[in-house]
Amino acid sequence: MSGLKSAWELSLERSDKLAPELKSQKKLTKKQKQEIAEIRKEYAARIADRDVTSQDKIRKLPDRIHPEEIEAHKVELEEQFRFDKKALEEEMEKEVEAVRNRKD
Repeated sequence: MSGLKSAWELSLERSDKLAPELKSQKKLTKKQKQEIAEIRKEYAARIADRDVTSQDKIRKLPDRIHPEEIEAHKVELEEQFRFDKKALEEEMEKEVEAVRNRKD
C-alpha cells in the first residue's frame, strides 16, 4: 500500500510540473513579508481611493452635463479608472518584486 499516493501528493507533483519557477523561489524573511504586506496594503488603499473618486464623479455627472452625454462620460470615467488601477497594480508588483529580489 505504500506505493499509493494521496490526492494532495499527486496535486503537488502536478503543480511542480506546471510552474517549476515557484519551487525555485527563495524563502522570504519575516522583514520582507512585512514590507510586501505594507506595499500591498498601501496600493489597495490607493486603488480604493481612486475607485471612490471615480464613483463620486460618476454620481455627479447629471449635475454637470446634458443627459444624453452622461453614458459616454460614465464609460470614459470607468475606462480611466481601469487604466489607473492596472498601472497601480503593475507598479505595486514591481515594488514587491524588488523586495523579493533584495538580499537581506
